[in-house]
Formats: sequence, structure tokens, C-alpha cells
Amino acid sequence: MKPALFLLACVVMFLTGCDNPQKTADSLRKEIAEFKITPDGTKQLHIEQSFAKLEEQIAAVEKRGDETKADSLKSQLRDLRSEYQEAKMAKALNDAKNAIQGFGEAVKDGAKSIGDVFKGSGTNRD
Repeated sequence: MKPALFLLACVVMFLTGCDNPQKTADSLRKEIAEFKITPDGTKQLHIEQSFAKLEEQIAAVEKRGDETKADSLKSQLRDLRSEYQEAKMAKALNDAKNAIQGFGEAVKDGAKSIGDVFKGSGTNRD
């Protein structure tokens, strides 16, 4: 049983150690594009986790001494963060717009209800 667990642990370490930072950056680009179309909390969480993973991968590349590749990845990371911030801002503006529209509708409905009360009370004097 112990040899099987050891083998499994080695396979997991091998697979996680072979992560390609460029693949992570490409995946992030796709995730951000999807977030722009349908923003939600689950996608947001996954994107944040992917950013953390890419940062760790860049640190590993730097540790290996490949400054050219690390600089290229850092540049991509900055661009991706900027793109993600724009997507989050667009989501926030859309949420605010929807909230204001909802508030406007509530005020309109409230005013209509008050108007109906006064119409219904009819103070006809004969």
C-alpha cells in the first residue's frame, strides 16, 4: 500500500511541477474573455487563483535564472491584470446601472401606488 501512495505522490508532484506558465497565461486570457461575457463570482474566484498560480510559476522561472522568459511572463501578467480590472469595472458599472434602474422602477411604482390611493379615496361632495 505504501509503495502505491508513494508512486501516486510522485506522479502528482511531477504533473504539478511541469506546469507551463505560458499555458497558464493563455488559460487566464480565455477565462477573462469568458468573464467579460458572463461575469460571476465563480469565474472571478477561478481567475484570482489562476493569477496566483501564474505568479508562482514566474517566481520559479526567475529562480531558474531565465530572466528573459520571466520578463516576458511579467509583461503578460501586467496586461492580463489590466484587462481583468477593465472587465471587473465594466461589471461594476453594469451592476450599478441595473441597481439604479431597479430603484427608479421602485420609485415609479411607489408614486403610482400613492396616486391610486388618492384617486380611490374620491372626495366628491354633492
